[in-house]
Amino acid sequence: MSRFDDLLTDPYAGRRYLVVVEPFDPATGATRTLRFSDQGFVTRPGDDPPNAWYEPRLVTALNFERQLFSGGRLEGRSVPGFGALTLNNADGGLDGLAALAWDGRRVRVWLGGDGFGLADYGLVFDGTAEQVEFDDLLLTLRLRDLQARFEAEVARASYAGTGGSEGREGLTGRPRPLSFGRVLRVPAVLVDPAALLYQVHDGPIADVDAVYDRGLALTKVAGPPAAGQFASDPATGCFTLGASPAGTVTADVRGDAAGGYVETAAALVRRIATARAGFADPAGLDTAAFAALDAAAPAPVGLFVADETPLVELLDALVDAVGGHYGFDRAGRLTVGRVSAPAASAHAEFDAVQILEIERVAVARPVWRQKLGFARYWRTLDSDAVAGAVGDETRADLAESLRYASAEDPAIRVRHLLAEEAVRDTALALAADAAAEAARRLALFGADRDAFRLKLKTQPFALDLGRTVRIRYPRYGLAAGRNLLVVGMVEDAAVNEVTLDLWG
Repeated sequence: MSRFDDLLTDPYAGRRYLVVVEPFDPATGATRTLRFSDQGFVTRPGDDPPNAWYEPRLVTALNFERQLFSGGRLEGRSVPGFGALTLNNADGGLDGLAALAWDGRRVRVWLGGDGFGLADYGLVFDGTAEQVEFDDLLLTLRLRDLQARFEAEVARASYAGTGGSEGREGLTGRPRPLSFGRVLRVPAVLVDPAALLYQVHDGPIADVDAVYDRGLALTKVAGPPAAGQFASDPATGCFTLGASPAGTVTADVRGDAAGGYVETAAALVRRIATARAGFADPAGLDTAAFAALDAAAPAPVGLFVADETPLVELLDALVDAVGGHYGFDRAGRLTVGRVSAPAASAHAEFDAVQILEIERVAVARPVWRQKLGFARYWRTLDSDAVAGAVGDETRADLAESLRYASAEDPAIRVRHLLAEEAVRDTALALAADAAAEAARRLALFGADRDAFRLKLKTQPFALDLGRTVRIRYPRYGLAAGRNLLVVGMVEDAAVNEVTLDLWG
């Protein structure tokens, strides 16, 4: 074990903190690097950076809250972490920092111990500043993790409207479509009317598997298409028709293939985060977590993006399809996981000695039926927009945006009269995968569950979200010990306390 690992497990060790912040200085047009510590620190000549002074102004090193999900449920949108650190400004020495721009700028916090060199310190926070607040005594820096980067619109090119592959004049300034994974019945964009050229993705794709005119499938050919045919050009994300269509043109697509085609939730989150949000691969990713989710949830998923859409909506839809979540670890790396029952073995164990406070908190009602939407049609067609040759069953199907798979246990309704039917629309592509995921969620959320909030006298930064802990306590049926999942936490470095939200 490293000195840092030993420090995390030693409740009596003295703790020292280093902070580096990088606000923007409008006077110079560049960022400044400011270094602070709790007791003063200078790096050694061989360190990087060498002989750097960390000014002893740190009052509260880090108070940070993270949750897997919002709204008290274990599914839905992932939420950003937030917190604060404070610096001593009683002498007014930091007053000049009010002229700097702090929002969105990088903040890092390291933890070490007495006698640690710089290399012995461990990174416990890598995120951004949200805002800075001044009063007579303190500078308070409000913090958040890097999820703010996902609030931006997904990056993609627009049509120039100059003809050919740049689109007709009416498309000028319109964002190009995006297809990720397996998507069905997407509304293809007519790029060049003269050439009957349509586009389904801004870039290379695996292939266009099918094209429909008024819901009627056309024949795929390798050469120039004739009437009733189409030819795919995967390198450009386009296809060409052999004759003018009779109505709405849609397509089934295996999408983005820049760097190789991928279609699992984990792989697509990784692709979008790196290619569209600028995260470094592998340095900016928890690659082990991505590999684990890929193995646990290999089901194909798909998303089509026609309008301007925030990145967070894409990532939420992808992980929600497999009952997953995403966020950032303490090193600022994007990580992913999947909600599951508490593991058989616990990462840590706590009893009445460490537990300062414990309360039972409300949980959602049990679910007796779980329905999951899958195989989304990204363009539905009313009956009058469908070709006459299309059969009645397909005609009715084309009017529905989603198909549904369900799992149910009527016995749960006998126990719980107010048990719920849970319905979620997902990005899953296949019926078998939707049925399997519905059954998995029914087993998770149909069972009787408990949730607790604990305040612990323990060293921060030793646990993480998604871990299993074992709780022994004389009340609430915990006397013999029970394994529970960590779904939220608040770490307060000032008093060495951790508040855990637990479920199981």
